[in-house]
Amino acid sequence: MGRPDLEAEIPAPLGDPDDWLFHTLSDITRKLVQDMEAATRQVHAPARPDPRPTIDDDYSRQTWIEAHERLMAHLRRDWGARLHHHYREMLARFPLTPQERANARRLDLSDFGIEIGD
Repeated sequence: MGRPDLEAEIPAPLGDPDDWLFHTLSDITRKLVQDMEAATRQVHAPARPDPRPTIDDDYSRQTWIEAHERLMAHLRRDWGARLHHHYREMLARFPLTPQERANARRLDLSDFGIEIGD
C-alpha cells in the first residue's frame, strides 16, 4: 500500500474473513475521509504539535461519518448499512453538537467513483 499510517491500523484476522475485510477497509476508509474532512476546513485552530479538532475550527463528525458511510456503501451496500447502524448508535450516546451540525458539509468522493447524487 505504501501508507504505513494506514497499514498499522489493519486489525488482526478474525474468525470470519468477510468480517475481517469489513473492519480492515472500514479502518482505512475512515482514515481517508477524516483526512479529507480536515483538508476542507475553512477555519483552522492555532498550530499545535498534535492537530486535533477543537472548538476553534469548523470540525464536524457529521461530515466524515456521512462520507464514510457513502464510501463503504460504494464498496458493498451492506457495509454502508452496517456503518450507518453503528454511527446511529454512537450518535445516540454522543450526539452532534449544534456547532458540528452547523459545520457539516458534504465531501467530494468523485475520486472514488462516487458522484454527487450517490
